[in-house]
Amino acid sequence: MVQIVDRWNTAYFDGRLSTGVLAELRELADASEDALALADRAFRLMLAARLRPTDLSVFTAWLIGFSVPRTVPSAWSGTVPPVTMAGRHRTLDEYVARNPWHRPAGQGVFVDIGCGFPPFTTMETAQRLAEWRVIGVDPAFSRYAVYDTEGAYACYDDDLRLRYYQAGTYDPDRDNSKRKFQGILDRLLPRLSGDEVADDGGKLVRDPLRRYESGNLELVGGGIGEYSVDGGVDVIRCMNVFMYFDHPFREKALAWATTLLRPGGLFLCGSNWIDSACSRYTVYRKEKDRLVAKEFAFSIDNVRPIDLAPWYGLHDDNLENLANAHAVGTVREDTPFRRRFDSRMDSLLAQLNMCPRDADGYLGHAPADMPVEDRARCSSILAAHLDDEGFVGEAVDVLRRSGRHAWRNHVGHVAMRPVTPPPLAPSSVL
Repeated sequence: MVQIVDRWNTAYFDGRLSTGVLAELRELADASEDALALADRAFRLMLAARLRPTDLSVFTAWLIGFSVPRTVPSAWSGTVPPVTMAGRHRTLDEYVARNPWHRPAGQGVFVDIGCGFPPFTTMETAQRLAEWRVIGVDPAFSRYAVYDTEGAYACYDDDLRLRYYQAGTYDPDRDNSKRKFQGILDRLLPRLSGDEVADDGGKLVRDPLRRYESGNLELVGGGIGEYSVDGGVDVIRCMNVFMYFDHPFREKALAWATTLLRPGGLFLCGSNWIDSACSRYTVYRKEKDRLVAKEFAFSIDNVRPIDLAPWYGLHDDNLENLANAHAVGTVREDTPFRRRFDSRMDSLLAQLNMCPRDADGYLGHAPADMPVEDRARCSSILAAHLDDEGFVGEAVDVLRRSGRHAWRNHVGHVAMRPVTPPPLAPSSVL
């Protein structure tokens, strides 16, 4: 395993990664094949984005070494964990509310496919689009939810199999956590006669989805191709789904969306992270019974990210990852812009006490005592500052000079007319 880290360093970074980064990557020693493949893919995307070895932070390397093995499907018996968090799609809600492409005739219908559990993002959409009918759909909706005394939860299906548990990504003792939730389930299930039972050690809820529904919000189980709405829908959001699947799956999903959408309706797909950081997404519009890509957009923090999200994908052909990496590479190729951007980014990181550069010019780690919530929100704070200071507009200008039709969209993201990006270079290591 030590050899593969050194081979990555040589093949993708000219042997110039910091000792801190290499140490974190060596945590992949016992990682599964899909985790190693994801790490390799991330490095190739970094190459396409023209990220320099000094700009790969120890924090990002820690995310790759620690988090990747815990989030890939092999860590969850081959399933996709329904990870979600409040505020993740807030910017996309605003995008839909003020979008330039489509206005519903009558009550709008919004479908959030792959919305996750608990359905925080769909609940927020129902609040923002209060006059719309909002439907959250996910194949991972579970029969039972088990809660510990601190409110952390685990989801179990009809056959009492664990589907996911909260904080599974960062949990240092996964086996103990699984035993804890299993113990609560085993203890409370025989006592469950209604919808809920609790004791001093935890709580068990049957059909937890019903607790989240409201006047304009419905929640149903199902996946892409397994759900339909009488009369059609105006907007389908499919975020943080395609990064787990290959391009043929995407094509099937687009075909399904075409049948479900009303004329002029929108299909939004891509990926993002906490507080809409690391956003990259494509907006399709239904025109003459086919979906036409109208816009690809990304948040400005992608130009030099500290998070893992922009590099996360299980297949080389993920369109948003490719489009993002190549657009960012075009922007970073402009030396005057890159120098201004990187200088300001370093200053903002220093103010946040996040990933400071060392004496050798390498980006460091997050402070050990920084709360997880503060650390997770750094990227969204950076994006807001960079947009306020005009860097989104400057990135748009760089793309225009390169020949792209680009603009700053109405939610402050770098947007452009979609073009098919070049394929990702094959692995030089695996």
